[in-house]
Amino acid sequence: MNARLPLLICLGLGAASLGVWLATGMPADNAATPVAAARPAAATPAQPRWFAALPEAGAARPGPGMLADKKATVYGRNGRIVDLGGLSIAQYIGTRIAAARSGDARAAYDVYQAVSVCAANDDPVADYNDPADLAAFQRERKELTALCAGMSPAQVQERLGFLNLAARSGNKAAQIDVYMEGPYGRSVDLTQNPDDPIVNQWKDDALAYLKQAGDQCDHVALALLSTVYDAGQITARDLRTSMAYSIAAAIPRQRPVTQEQLRDRFGEGLSADDFSGALALGEQLGKQACPAR
Repeated sequence: MNARLPLLICLGLGAASLGVWLATGMPADNAATPVAAARPAAATPAQPRWFAALPEAGAARPGPGMLADKKATVYGRNGRIVDLGGLSIAQYIGTRIAAARSGDARAAYDVYQAVSVCAANDDPVADYNDPADLAAFQRERKELTALCAGMSPAQVQERLGFLNLAARSGNKAAQIDVYMEGPYGRSVDLTQNPDDPIVNQWKDDALAYLKQAGDQCDHVALALLSTVYDAGQITARDLRTSMAYSIAAAIPRQRPVTQEQLRDRFGEGLSADDFSGALALGEQLGKQACPAR
């Protein structure tokens, strides 16, 4: 399975449409108050080296006109905007690495976001029906590859240490991205090797982080929880809970779902009692995540 948005692809959610949803639905400042139930540092299988090979802040400042031809704004692997300000990825990281190493969650997430651009460059090329679209994609990838000059595969992998730091601090966007990245960046088939301890640890972390983000009234996290409980890949399949999260996800978007819509999607898989229970649970989850102000 491709590591990029691994579960979203296999569950039938289009990566492109999700990118638009994230880009338009997420606030620019995704920092959040710490969550008491955040996972401990042992969530990652090995201690990261925190980009030790990169220069400290201030050491990579460009000279006059340097990188003037580079893209100022690019999209991270998760579809969110990364404003590099005319710097290369390595230079951008150089301005934030000291703060990230010291535990600054926002700086850590900035580093993750920037390096995720380089991770995306290794993803397989999608099938294009139109040669012009393929050519445009290849031009875009060439530009992004140039931005990633000097970044090693080890440094790209190490982005996940910063991502987990940000997620543990309660950053909603980072908590969602832990799920999107898959099992610590590994490309695996979740239907195989069910006893893999690293994959199982990631499943626990991903579900816990989605719930933490959902409890902060994040509509993306709530919608993903509905999908997760419907698919049954990182936790047991539970249509009642899936329907409840579907109801809760509509609240922050101010687009309530009707019982008719819910019956069309869940009615065949739920008894009358379970359907009524899901309605009540959805209302409860919605009030918990998005208390009335």
